[in-house]
Amino acid sequence: MKSTLILLLIGLSLATATPAMALGRKADIGAGIVPEETRSSAREVIRTAVRHFLNFRKETPLSDEQKASISKILQEHRPEIQAQLAQGRDARRAMETAARENATSPATKAAAEKIGDIARDRALLMARISAKVRPLLTPEQQKQIESAREEIDSLVDAAFASAGR
Repeated sequence: MKSTLILLLIGLSLATATPAMALGRKADIGAGIVPEETRSSAREVIRTAVRHFLNFRKETPLSDEQKASISKILQEHRPEIQAQLAQGRDARRAMETAARENATSPATKAAAEKIGDIARDRALLMARISAKVRPLLTPEQQKQIESAREEIDSLVDAAFASAGR
């Protein structure tokens, strides 16, 4: 669970930080394109995810044994994680190139399917890592992560709902 949350936060951070660096201030992302309510909702999801991550580390610190065990698990999966990051980057670049040339072409469809395959594989990797980490956490730590996940899920649902208006 913790690794799932960490990977989620890393993904959210990368997903928001990269465009922010490219476009300037975070507040500028989607300005004039995405409705303000949606932009505010997305910022709230990110703020909440970061707050939960920081609070978890502060309020429910991992024991030295937990840290060592989780570190070992992540080290075991490091090559897979690095491969996932590289495959995701390459697939997004291929999709961008294909869509720029012809958004409705078979190549664009194939690139989109590749992104879907990589997302599936990433989710399965996260599930395998979480299954190894979850038993290392105390029931209190597991509840705290589940509570954070529920709040973030609810904010994501609200953000999607506001985007549809």
